[in-house]
Amino acid sequence: MPSNRSTQRKQNTSRIVLIAAAVGALVFLGASVLLNWPTGGSGSVGGSGKFGSAPAPDVAFEAKAGECLTWAEPDASDIRKVTCAEPHLFEVTGPFDLKAEFPPQAPYPNAEQWQELKQQRCIEVTDQYLQGEFDPNGRFSIGAFTPSRENWQDGDRTLHCGLQEPGPSGKLYPIKGEAREMDQSNVYPAGRCLGISGTRIWDPVACSKQHSVEITAVVNLAEQFQEGYPSEEDQDGFLATKCAELTAGYAGGPAVAKDKGLIVFWDTMPEESWNVGSRQVNCKLGVPLPDGSGLAPVTGSVKGEVKVGERPAAEHSTPTQPGAPATRPR
Repeated sequence: MPSNRSTQRKQNTSRIVLIAAAVGALVFLGASVLLNWPTGGSGSVGGSGKFGSAPAPDVAFEAKAGECLTWAEPDASDIRKVTCAEPHLFEVTGPFDLKAEFPPQAPYPNAEQWQELKQQRCIEVTDQYLQGEFDPNGRFSIGAFTPSRENWQDGDRTLHCGLQEPGPSGKLYPIKGEAREMDQSNVYPAGRCLGISGTRIWDPVACSKQHSVEITAVVNLAEQFQEGYPSEEDQDGFLATKCAELTAGYAGGPAVAKDKGLIVFWDTMPEESWNVGSRQVNCKLGVPLPDGSGLAPVTGSVKGEVKVGERPAAEHSTPTQPGAPATRPR
């Protein structure tokens, strides 16, 4: 059985706290999308991006560990290699050969099996690529190009593993630079508003639209805690004051957010993430629904007029093609 680390990618814990007094903790788990792109030989690109689709261009499976790929079309029909210093959607971490597990006559794995294989095998490959410093709670997710049905029948058993940065919808956000040189903390810049689907956090949107949270600050915990991992209690004690101060500065005054019905909360850093070098967390503004079922929809930035809904937002119903490039910045 795969470990918890292999089966799911956790988000940092988010605490909702009134500016002056703690009123409890809500944990928000963001969606993690482990994308699949078929590979396996030259030919046309599979437009659906589903398991077993037609093969992708050669570049998708010829790229070596440390090389980066990008595309602009939703079906990745224009996939190409770029330098990792340029915006890209996929950083190759290496191949994994499944022949020992799947002999020549083995049936083609179903979608659930492919997800398990990518979680088990590509995490191994990626963790080795990052020298044991992959943050399973961080900004990056594991992705893979997989053999098409046709090439599976011809004996192709290779997973081509890599790192990508998906939003909750499955759209991919561009990355600049090499992952091994980055802080993998799962943070957004101050001023970013994250969308809402039902009661769940969604992809970034303009703050003038319905959203779940507004990011008010990024805090580097290493500036306060320099002697090893701080407990969540210690993080909460520090961030209660720090996020109140930073949010007041962002909003334009210590009472602005509260007067508009918004609540300050923040992320805390899991020890697992701290141990691989992640150090940054977000301060945020949001509002829990009256029944405690999740986040209420908020329209407008704290810096202007704000409207808070009392019912869950509508669910996003428009399907997203997995791997399609995002049109807004992360």
